[in-house]
Amino acid sequence: MMSCCARLSLTALLIFCIAWSVRAQDDGGWVIAGYLGGAHTRASDLTVSLPAIGSNLTFERVRFDSRSFDGPLYYGFRGGYFLNRFPWLGFEAEFTHLKVFSNPQQRVRVVGQRRGVPVDSEIALGEIVQQYSISHGVNLLLFNVAARHRLKQDGRLILTARAGLGPTLPHTESNIEGQVQEQYEWGSLGWQVAGGAEFRVWKNVHVFGEYKFTRTRQEGKVFSGTAESLLRTHHGVFGLSYQF
Repeated sequence: MMSCCARLSLTALLIFCIAWSVRAQDDGGWVIAGYLGGAHTRASDLTVSLPAIGSNLTFERVRFDSRSFDGPLYYGFRGGYFLNRFPWLGFEAEFTHLKVFSNPQQRVRVVGQRRGVPVDSEIALGEIVQQYSISHGVNLLLFNVAARHRLKQDGRLILTARAGLGPTLPHTESNIEGQVQEQYEWGSLGWQVAGGAEFRVWKNVHVFGEYKFTRTRQEGKVFSGTAESLLRTHHGVFGLSYQF
């Protein structure tokens, strides 16, 4: 698998190539966009720490579902400004409503201590973690550097690339050992790299498709402790943008 540094390096190279080949006839200005799509979050360890009852458990390679087209939908929007002097270069703010759900019926290996007793076995996740989800969104708020390139003079097709970093505002829902809790809270930083294409369909209206990769490590509050997981997610999105 490609490392985080490699992903960032490739995105930086793509932005440089777009900038190098940019055509001078493009104008700067404001751009707004909205999109829907689907996401796949890779399996990751889930660590549950409940010091009040003497439990510290790691569930290995927990699989997550995105349920992107179930309500509330996966969605995102962004707005930004491309410079008049360097119209290939833009700066954006972007919000992405990503969701993750663990299936309590999946079998996983768990290691650590449960109520002070050592554990190392394979169980159904739901024997201990009846629910772990972030269904009202991981809610990434990212600040991007973006680049774009029109393929032909006065052409309709534009290539885009962006990289961003920013905070998250997750809504964690949990039911662990029969104890239920949910809340919004400030999460860890997240980052993304993305590339795609836009096609002008009418005046300044474009349709676009884009691939994203995001990464964030979330440590959410649960009853008398925390639950931590690394969320590495592939996104495919489609939407509309308007330039003015």
